[in-house]
Amino acid sequence: MTFRPKQNRILAALAEERVPLGLQVSIPHPSVIEILASTGFDFYMLCMEHARVDVGQMEHCIRAADAAGITTIVRVAENNRTMIRQAVEAGAQGIVIAQVQSREDAKKAVDAVRYPPEGKCGMCPAIRAANYSKASWDEYLEHSRTQTMVIPLIEGREGVEHADEILAELKPGVDAAGVGRGDLAQDITKPGEKVDFFHPFLAEAHKNVLTLAARRGIPLMDMAWPNYNVEDAKRLISIGVKIMLYNVDQFLFYDSCQEITRQLKGSRG
Repeated sequence: MTFRPKQNRILAALAEERVPLGLQVSIPHPSVIEILASTGFDFYMLCMEHARVDVGQMEHCIRAADAAGITTIVRVAENNRTMIRQAVEAGAQGIVIAQVQSREDAKKAVDAVRYPPEGKCGMCPAIRAANYSKASWDEYLEHSRTQTMVIPLIEGREGVEHADEILAELKPGVDAAGVGRGDLAQDITKPGEKVDFFHPFLAEAHKNVLTLAARRGIPLMDMAWPNYNVEDAKRLISIGVKIMLYNVDQFLFYDSCQEITRQLKGSRG
């Protein structure tokens, strides 16, 4: 059987000099994925770090995405070879790794995602990503090499300090990176202080990583943070963010429900 490649819509949009639009998904149901596809999103990031998403749910979401024509990237729970391989073999088109603090962390992630000679991912043709067949294994390998993204999240002071070394491990034209400013804000908070999500250090760190990423040809993925609105998204795009992971499904649902009750609860008869 001939290998059936699928388009990575993030990379396709970048090649067209267009900013791909995505959403973080914590509600692991195929219907959510189909809704995103039908409303024009290019991709979604399934969160297995903070949401209660198991491997079976992940694979069903990826199936729905493939059928609907939307790209899946998966944020794994940790920089763990087995967790990363499960997402790659299920057909994820990108792996997001949290808390990447050093060149060694980045290399570990790359090794887990990529097959030899570029990495150390173990081979098995009997996987969903390879259409369950060894007949076109070489075609699958080439597709994986050029279409499966490694996306480290730089989320602490140590990561910011080593940002250029982290970015150096990535492949221009394929990989991307992100800056987790929420975790960074938490990291710089001293005991007894409240977390300041508008601390000047966060903007400075973001700007520095953005500059380094542009220099190395690595697009930065970001959320419309800290207000999660269209204005923040447009501002980030205007300063050079190339991949927009707009918001979180649970935030959107919460805000919608809150607005409904605000407007109608007091007027119910």
